[in-house]
Amino acid sequence: MQITELEVWQSAMELAQRLYKVASTLPEADSHGLAYYLRQAAVKIPSHIAAAASRKYGNESIRALNEAKEYLYQSETILRLAHKMEMLTEEELNHILEQLETSRKLLFGFLKYYKRATRSS
Repeated sequence: MQITELEVWQSAMELAQRLYKVASTLPEADSHGLAYYLRQAAVKIPSHIAAAASRKYGNESIRALNEAKEYLYQSETILRLAHKMEMLTEEELNHILEQLETSRKLLFGFLKYYKRATRSS
């Protein structure tokens, strides 16, 4: 199966695109501001999913999926902080959080599948 056929990866790619768009609207106060971290997380979520899928189960795959999960939570935190700092409207925040939640559910299911497959190998 190709990585592009995995629903979890497709969803993460859509999320990454949205995160990048949001990051482009945030002020670049310094080289390591919210926009920088949001772009970084946007790239790392689907990248870690791809890395896990390429390894065919095992602890390294689970570690990569857990890292993708960490970047999902980091993204949510950045988005909520941007909202609190009035850089994102409530509507913008809710819209992207819906996509983030979809990606999170798919990732959790994929991680559960990999854990089961790793135990039975």
